[in-house]
Amino acid sequence: MVLAGLSRAGKHRHGFTLVELLVVIAIIGTLVGLLLPAVQSAREAARRSACQNNMKQLGLALLNYESSTKKFPPGVVAPQDPNVVAGGNPWDKYTFCGTLVYLLPYMEETATSQPFSSSMKMNPNDYVTAGNGSDTKKLPYWSYAAVNAVTGTRISALLCPSDNAESARKLGGSTDLSLFFIQSPTIYGAYGVNDDPPDPITRNHQCTNYLGCAGRLNDDAQYLGLTGTNATNVDTYKGLFRSVEASAMKDIIDGTSKCIAFGEVTGGFYDKSGASANAAGQPYGRMGTNRMYSFAWTSGPVPMHYMAKSLGGTPYDASDRKYYRFSSFHSGGMINYVLADGSVKGINVSTDPDTMLQLSGRADGQALNTPVD
Repeated sequence: MVLAGLSRAGKHRHGFTLVELLVVIAIIGTLVGLLLPAVQSAREAARRSACQNNMKQLGLALLNYESSTKKFPPGVVAPQDPNVVAGGNPWDKYTFCGTLVYLLPYMEETATSQPFSSSMKMNPNDYVTAGNGSDTKKLPYWSYAAVNAVTGTRISALLCPSDNAESARKLGGSTDLSLFFIQSPTIYGAYGVNDDPPDPITRNHQCTNYLGCAGRLNDDAQYLGLTGTNATNVDTYKGLFRSVEASAMKDIIDGTSKCIAFGEVTGGFYDKSGASANAAGQPYGRMGTNRMYSFAWTSGPVPMHYMAKSLGGTPYDASDRKYYRFSSFHSGGMINYVLADGSVKGINVSTDPDTMLQLSGRADGQALNTPVD
């Protein structure tokens, strides 16, 4: 049999044209653009949650310390007034250990805390009077080799995942300052630490994103030129943690749920205004972060430098982070705080200044200007 006229249909192959390919790429790009903010938001939410968990553990450590000793730890073992110290130079008469040092045993950091307790007198009552500097257990903490061996311990529970506090640490012999610690949260005083000789602190230090709240400082009245009632009102907002002072539960007459114990800190940053170096030719910030200062976990507490409106103050700018106040890198200007009852609360940086001062004081006896619940 002969089959005539038989033909085989060939398969027609059709590829993407350039226009179609560009359209597909554009659609994918749009979808990525829509999804990326959601992904970033989810990641920040996770980081903020982790930060809050860190702070809950810190609050728990504080309450366990208080339950054990019937006192809160001191703000810092440093002179209440760095300018007026009986017997002369205060540097050789105080340990300068901050609140977190006392809480280390309650944060599963017993090995890190042991050199402090074995090398020095840790009771703040021993430092109410300055003394003459002859007691070998009442020297600055960096005077002891065993202590210097542990100050470089990285404590992840004291670091906020939304920040990179360690970006300002001394690395590679940079001449930039790296860490700060508060000398006195009663009368303002702070020191930069660059971990290099001949500076007084010559050992490696690790960072923290959480520090205690000192409330309003006594010298704010002088700084603002206040007198009379206004000057008295400044000291109304006395915080939970002060120099050479261990407060107790009974001292929190405002209620533990209305008194800030700890807040987030980020350190200090330079506004380089487009310049690549300062007048001395040094680069701004560590590794391009524009950060110059972070806090060591040996640091004392920081003040609540929200200025009450009645004292001519204004709220913070969320983007203007300073080493002398609380701040964070959480989205929306939120800063996490631990209250004296151990709870954690996120409070926006734009919150009424009077409310923040009222929260920072342990015994101001005032109702909150603005609810923060």
